[in-house]
Amino acid sequence: MTSRSLPIVGVSACLHKGDTPKPYHSVDDKYLRAVSLSAQSMPVIIPALGNLLDIPNLISNLDGIMLTGSNSNVFPELYQTRPTPDAEPYDQMRDQTTFAIIHEALKQEVPLLAICRGFQELNVAMGGSLYSQIKNVSGRMDHSSPDTNEMDIDYGPSHNIQLNPEGELFKILKTDQVSVNSLHYQAVKKVGEGLTIDAQADDGTVEAISMPLQPSFVLGVQWHPEYKSQDNPVSRGIFSAFGAAVTNRALSRTQV
Repeated sequence: MTSRSLPIVGVSACLHKGDTPKPYHSVDDKYLRAVSLSAQSMPVIIPALGNLLDIPNLISNLDGIMLTGSNSNVFPELYQTRPTPDAEPYDQMRDQTTFAIIHEALKQEVPLLAICRGFQELNVAMGGSLYSQIKNVSGRMDHSSPDTNEMDIDYGPSHNIQLNPEGELFKILKTDQVSVNSLHYQAVKKVGEGLTIDAQADDGTVEAISMPLQPSFVLGVQWHPEYKSQDNPVSRGIFSAFGAAVTNRALSRTQV
């Protein structure tokens, strides 16, 4: 495809309020670069405006969706859990936006790649639940970021994951074990309806999910493949598969 006909991928944004009188929407640069460079697609930012957006019309004009990571967490009441300080901070406008996007993307069979918070959103949107602090669960390790402010350290390899040989991720990577980074403190508790576990850490923490009965591409990963996505073979594999699905969607739209 030429630059004029690149597939279009919607990328979820966060709403930042803080102490500023001017709230703003944002997406980390690394997500946008990964879509552009590794999925060979045109990224467009979807603001966290909730029902102010015409989600069905928006999705019909996109070739793919990527749900990003964030410092915020899915609001606990969305998975029937009481909000507590250890599950903060929240971004309920993002929740409202991304949950609608997930359901509409599945309905319209638009390829979906969900990363970190996006991975958790996908699970909760399908009726699953989360642990608020995985390190406090018996037998689980601390999956949070080293927080060194050195990107190559914080996003460097942290632990191995075991891939389900029947899963989508195994089909993409063609290996049963890979090493990934780890920058999360929440984790999947109950897996949502229609989702299957594609990979787990050695401590049993769910690291990847897919939706085998969904006709379109659906993959969620707990780690961050977008960081230096062209340098890491696991990241290249994931974004190449996503990019291929997005390209096929774009071609089908031009033939309608």
